[in-house]
Amino acid sequence: MMKTSVFIVSLFVVAAKAARNSSCKDILDNSVTRPPSGIYTLEDSRGFQYQTYCDMLTNMGGWTLIASVHENNAQDNGRCTRGDRWSSEQGASSLQPRAENWMNQNTFGNVISATADDFKSPGYFDIKAKNLMIWQVPNDTPLEDWRPASYMRYRTESDFFDYFNGNLFQMYKYFFPIVSNQYSWPADNGPQIPVVFDEGNGGDLVSHFGPSVQQDLTPGYIQFRALNTYLDAFAICPGVKLSESSAYGAPHACFGSTGDNAGTKYCGDFAGWTYSGYGTHTDWSVDKYLIETTFLLFYR
Repeated sequence: MMKTSVFIVSLFVVAAKAARNSSCKDILDNSVTRPPSGIYTLEDSRGFQYQTYCDMLTNMGGWTLIASVHENNAQDNGRCTRGDRWSSEQGASSLQPRAENWMNQNTFGNVISATADDFKSPGYFDIKAKNLMIWQVPNDTPLEDWRPASYMRYRTESDFFDYFNGNLFQMYKYFFPIVSNQYSWPADNGPQIPVVFDEGNGGDLVSHFGPSVQQDLTPGYIQFRALNTYLDAFAICPGVKLSESSAYGAPHACFGSTGDNAGTKYCGDFAGWTYSGYGTHTDWSVDKYLIETTFLLFYR
């Protein structure tokens, strides 16, 4: 049983200024001593209180978990269903050409089960951030083990959100919508932002993707709104950017797809990651380790 008393630190006693804690950075800034990592209660701009995880260690701390993305039971035909909340949830339907949850203020899931189910907190659209961090953690990892179990941790440090109104919601809604059949490849691909690795390295990261797509990947980046020649749109390429000549790589290296994708295999949160079989690590398919990974997304 999870020892939540160790990790639920909402009542951590600090000498704090009289201020609303809207992010983990606020908690850090309002504390005289460094608070521990764990679950805290935040308050959004409308006064709604919610719980999420704060990483108070990486690069001086203050990172707020705002979302998690994982594949919905890909081995047992759970893909492309309502459990795939970051895709259209309607599979490969041409009636759903938009990945709405990247561009709206819906919330779902909860922080405790973030590696077992998709999670989206109010912080996704409410927090004004400067940078994004991603942890790659095996599915179903208990919260207290997220950090030691993460085999990749990487983050931007260029304050790129300053150019996109402060968060992913603003960036996707107003700058790079996740919509199929509307934009041109490769001219309308989104930004490719450099990252630094706190755990793992670029060579190991690329090695988990399918052999057929690896030649198109450059590690050390996060790419946003990646397109292929079919004009399918994908939200995030984690830890990598696609070459400009990569006509087919996006569904096999990026997650968060629309429902209007070319071919029935190109649907679900992880789209074409099992195109050549589940976890086979042949042709276009990622290995089993990667298909069974949860991506934890943090703001600071």
